[in-house]
Amino acid sequence: MQGKESPEHANSSSPSTSKTASGVFSHFQPYARSKFSPLAISPCFAASAVVPSTVVRPNVHFPPYLHRVGFSLVFGGAAYVLAAGDARNGSGIATAWSLTYLFLHLRRSLKPPFYPITLAMTAGTAACAALCGTEYFMYQT
Repeated sequence: MQGKESPEHANSSSPSTSKTASGVFSHFQPYARSKFSPLAISPCFAASAVVPSTVVRPNVHFPPYLHRVGFSLVFGGAAYVLAAGDARNGSGIATAWSLTYLFLHLRRSLKPPFYPITLAMTAGTAACAALCGTEYFMYQT
């Protein structure tokens, strides 16, 4: 029994995974830890993958097909990780990929002429980045 540690000692060295929010964000923290933020935009990306790019006008920005399918799968995966109870990794995945999408498409999707599906994907991704990003960067240790 020399090599075994007591359960109290083994758990004391592991870092805490999150803090409870205070102030305004305390109302939003349960939503940031739930699967519904990335799960809400995943079907939006999946539905946009059905729309062919030839439907939109030539000067309107519409993300490439692989981006729409890929981000749908990634946000679905982030929702799965959050549903499994891993708030740190789930919010990190959702934040990282939301910021990646915004880096690639934000500027072009906000230039006129607008396309409603592109605006919905950009707004949903920005909301997911704000919600999950605050959880990941501010309240995870």
